[in-house]
Amino acid sequence: MTLTITQLVLASIGVVILLALFAAQRYRVAGANEALVISGARGSKVRDDKGDLVTTHDQGVKVVVGAGTFVWPLLNKVGRLQLTARQVEIGLAHENAAVTKQGVGVLITGQAMFKIAREPERLRAAAERFIGEPDSQIETMVKKVLEGSLRSIAGTLTIEELITDRDRFQQAVSEAARGDLEASGIHIDALTITSIRDTKGYIEQLGEKNLANVIRDARIAKANASQEASVKENEAQRVIIAAERDREIARADAQRVTAQAQANAQEIEAQRRAKELITTTIRLAEAEREAAVVRAEGGRQAAILAAEAQARQVELLGQAEGAAILARSGRGAGEGAARRGVSEIRRRRAAAADTPARPSDRA
Repeated sequence: MTLTITQLVLASIGVVILLALFAAQRYRVAGANEALVISGARGSKVRDDKGDLVTTHDQGVKVVVGAGTFVWPLLNKVGRLQLTARQVEIGLAHENAAVTKQGVGVLITGQAMFKIAREPERLRAAAERFIGEPDSQIETMVKKVLEGSLRSIAGTLTIEELITDRDRFQQAVSEAARGDLEASGIHIDALTITSIRDTKGYIEQLGEKNLANVIRDARIAKANASQEASVKENEAQRVIIAAERDREIARADAQRVTAQAQANAQEIEAQRRAKELITTTIRLAEAEREAAVVRAEGGRQAAILAAEAQARQVELLGQAEGAAILARSGRGAGEGAARRGVSEIRRRRAAAADTPARPSDRA
């Protein structure tokens, strides 16, 4: 029986369809919040936080995160782990209360956020413990580990340290639980302590004591503030008084300086006027003296001129008389008369030169 070309084409198409259906049934894709664990295969395909697909060829159980892989029947078995964050309540009740360093029982409650880690080795560790188990088993394991860490860390601290430094307490609990949880492939995102109580009322008494201390400190602070305010007010008042005193002193000094300046100015003005008066008086006296000297000199010169004129007149008269006498009595008698006339003229000229000016002439 021979097959036609059409039958061969249809048969080929049918085989391709069967292969495609087989591949679709055998190809598994991990969801965005889950991991595939494939037993019977090796290596890993994990998409990291940047979105890059990282493939390894180690000998561990194959894990796939954010990607897909073929699963062969009879050779491989597929398990799934949820990677979503989960929350668990933790607490130490009366029957398993923690005991602090002081021997006081404490009741602690809190919350923890955790998830299965994405790293291949931690995924394999989680797969060994939790594949095929209900989610409640994971939460129970995380709860027990954290409560054990709570109890052990609380035993190393005092109640005051638990209350006042809760962040350090939470960090210490997380560090204590990290080793056991990482060995199981669990990562703690956050741990929060919601309440801390004690079984003997210690915290309440401590609160009352602290409240009393706070009230006392508030009263002391208020008293100190009042005292400080009074001191500052008194100091301010002293500053004001001192400033007013300094202002008055400055004002008095300014007035004294002004009065001194005015007195100095008046004295300088009086000295100037006295000098001016003295100068004016001296100048007037000198002018009068010079005028008197000029007048006296003028009188003396006038007297000299008058005496000279009189002497000339006498001389002329003597000469005339001498000439007449010569004419009358001869030559010898005439010469004697002429000599006597000349002597008389000289005497009168000397007397006029020695005669001082009269006071009326000076005036």
